Amino acid sequence: MKEIYSATIFSGIVLIILILIIVHFLTKSRKHKDFYLVMIVSVFFGLCAIYLFATGIIDIISFKTGDFHTTEGICEIAYFEESSSGRGSHPSYYNVHINGLNLTADGDEFSFLKEENISCKTTYLKATETLIDIKLNK
Repeated sequence: MKEIYSATIFSGIVLIILILIIVHFLTKSRKHKDFYLVMIVSVFFGLCAIYLFATGIIDIISFKTGDFHTTEGICEIAYFEESSSGRGSHPSYYNVHINGLNLTADGDEFSFLKEENISCKTTYLKATETLIDIKLNK
């Protein structure tokens, strides 16, 4: 869940910065040689930031109100280990594929999972497909 909060905050900050850039170029720099390039790039990244911000807000509200979705079936659980590269560290996580959904689960929170195909029931947030709870049927 912490990933949703951080992504939502980051996308909100980026959206504010992009709006300020667009307003600046529309009001003061229309004659700038790269005006159209700046506008196209800013609008593209602005749309991406709006999407990330909106899905994050939807899932934060859903989490706070307890509006979860559930599904049952055969879970294909895959584990992706923490990796670090020159650009930063990526935490470990689980990918749970069930009924056409690819749910993402925090590696630390769901450390009891292992890579396998097993019958299960999942509870998740719909917009970001984040796993909230999983019950394995052995």
